[in-house]
Amino acid sequence: ITCHNCFIMSARIETWFDSLTFERKYFTGATTNPANANDVRNDQYNDDRTGGSTIEDNMPRTRAEKWRNVAAFWILGLCNNFPYVVMLSAAFDILSQLENKTSATPSSGVACTAVDGEYPGRKCNKLSTSVILLADILPTLLIKLIGPSFMYFIPYGVRVLVVVLLAASCFIVISLAENIQLVLLGVIFASMSSGFGEVTFLSFTTHYHKSTVGGWSSGTGAAGVGGSLIYTVLTLFLTSRVAILLQVVMPILMGVAYLFILTAPNHRVNPRTPLSPEETRTLLVTSLPTTSRAFSVVKVKKGLLWLRDQARYIPHLFRYMVPLFVVFAAEYMINQGLFELLYYRNASLGTWCLDGHLQYRWYQVLYQVGVFLSRSSILIFQTRFYWVMSLLQVANFQLLFCEAIYGFIPSFWITIFIVLFEGLMGGAVYANAFYYITKQVPAANREFSMGVVAVADSTGIVTAGFASIGIHNYICNL
Repeated sequence: ITCHNCFIMSARIETWFDSLTFERKYFTGATTNPANANDVRNDQYNDDRTGGSTIEDNMPRTRAEKWRNVAAFWILGLCNNFPYVVMLSAAFDILSQLENKTSATPSSGVACTAVDGEYPGRKCNKLSTSVILLADILPTLLIKLIGPSFMYFIPYGVRVLVVVLLAASCFIVISLAENIQLVLLGVIFASMSSGFGEVTFLSFTTHYHKSTVGGWSSGTGAAGVGGSLIYTVLTLFLTSRVAILLQVVMPILMGVAYLFILTAPNHRVNPRTPLSPEETRTLLVTSLPTTSRAFSVVKVKKGLLWLRDQARYIPHLFRYMVPLFVVFAAEYMINQGLFELLYYRNASLGTWCLDGHLQYRWYQVLYQVGVFLSRSSILIFQTRFYWVMSLLQVANFQLLFCEAIYGFIPSFWITIFIVLFEGLMGGAVYANAFYYITKQVPAANREFSMGVVAVADSTGIVTAGFASIGIHNYICNL
């Protein structure tokens, strides 16, 4: 039975790669269908020429299919953000390891009396963890900036394959790296994977029921909790290198979710005609993004969106982009500029003391818990006033900046609560911004808008990365 199942799986994966060689003649301005195209491809060609999908087209055939697709996008969001989160959770360990030229060892904790006074004053690495942040976000930002313009000719199956390979490579390279150059290369692979995946899957949600946006949003939040918590727990028993290497299972899970859980988009097929699993996967692999002559502002000419028309439409998206930029800039100045400096000498969990490395990891975990809770809540609660949460995030940064300098908060656990609140604000702005795009932006403009608005959070993170270097140096020189 096991051999038979392996044979079936190998055949399905072979279908994935074989379908990548299919000739695609749509989006070239042709006036007739390819003569040898099958019915499914004819339907796709005609659909693309006559205005793309509508909201009704994207309705799931059954309730079970709806939740199956929500679950698939939840897993895709989880796996897509996992490398990014692990890199940030391990940033303090990676830099400390390279500066000390020693292998990171398990941090199971020791009695508080044994480490009391171990860190006199403020403990600072020569490099801020924002260096890892910049390597983890700059490639993502570049992909988000240029992706909406050139990705229209790349089948989704090819995109997912690239994402899976990059994610797997990042974990392997970093676990074997012996110098900062290789570490940064691995982090860049993680960044490219997450950025390419976010542009791909957010655009792909426009081919499904709008509830898939909630599934994706919740999955990305779960990646934060899962990535930071799993890494923190593993480092209690294993070295940081081994803990990072074990994460390679996540890219594999992404490929499984895309091929075996996600169903084919409704508007690509006749809803009354059931598809075999092989036909479903072939459609998923060869499907190209929807373009439309019905764009209200952005005109489609021979399958390409002209840059001039893109620029004209972008100002309509500022209402979503500005809150995203502000909230991500504030929270990442906290995470990568202040977390490593918020050290409480006598912090303990039960009878065990939390050293600087463990405190940093638990800050990351609690922040990600807040993000997960707020991103998941979008399925049951939405608010148009998410811009208020951006202002509250700025207040969080000001509070913790003063704490890093003056140390007036008496307990580690009070700071943990503030960090949890920080995560709640950041996740809520992200989830609500993309949710209201699906509600307020016309269907014909929606796919392009998703890709463009996704640039705002990365721009905020890059801004925070550069600012955090200055913040780190300023506080450490006091």
